[in-house]
Amino acid sequence: MHRQCFKIITTVIIFVTMLSSVEPGSTQDNNLTPPINPLPQGEGKLRDSASFPPPLTGGGMGEGESGNREKKIEAKKGIVAFIELSSPTPSDVYLLYPTQYNKYKESGSLEGVLEFKEITWLFYPIPALLEDQTVYIITKGEVKLNITYENIQERLDRLFAGEEQLRAGTEMSINSGISIVRLTPLIPGIRVRLDFTENAQFVIVKTIDLARYKKGLKSFDQLYKEYELKGSSDHFNFSNSDFEDLYMLVRTDKRIRLKYLIWATKESAESGC
Repeated sequence: MHRQCFKIITTVIIFVTMLSSVEPGSTQDNNLTPPINPLPQGEGKLRDSASFPPPLTGGGMGEGESGNREKKIEAKKGIVAFIELSSPTPSDVYLLYPTQYNKYKESGSLEGVLEFKEITWLFYPIPALLEDQTVYIITKGEVKLNITYENIQERLDRLFAGEEQLRAGTEMSINSGISIVRLTPLIPGIRVRLDFTENAQFVIVKTIDLARYKKGLKSFDQLYKEYELKGSSDHFNFSNSDFEDLYMLVRTDKRIRLKYLIWATKESAESGC
């Protein structure tokens, strides 16, 4: 009984994923090509399609308000729906739960919903742990959508057995100068891999120091000296050790692309207690 309770609590935490966004106001590269799907062999594929809704492959987006494209996604209890979106040019993607969607249909406003700005690739889970889940995806731009479904408990069992699993990922463009990328939320044991198309200087900071940076109380160089999670290269790997939001400040003299992948591990599952 204790182990079952432990797994349920762990599952809730594992499927809380990281969100990412570049601060508004930056000019994005409009000539990006779609990224290669980074899923490892077998990841994101159906394990038992008999009880799952059929997967959607490409397209499937209907016209909505103001030319936005919409898609309703449903996941039955005990199932996780993995959403993968790709676009040849930077696009905006919004994720809404039913109450938010109803408000959007009434007012046309997307204020306060989960948003992914100027992305060219997104991998994101919608878990239905305790009850059925319904979400709506709204996109601006030409976006290709693919959805696969898996059993949550089976994935959790494999995680405890030592298999590392891709939980989330994003590809975006980074403007020249200093940009801010949000990494949230993280749990102990999660592995993060960052890949830039060119060398860039970056530092990963806590929320309180991001606020100080925005207020001009601390500079990029000061934060770079104070923090250990930093680098000046085209790639970086790290494991998180706390339950908290982190932000990455990136400084570059040219527009580049960033792809980051979030991996769950046995250690991140065990930290769920």
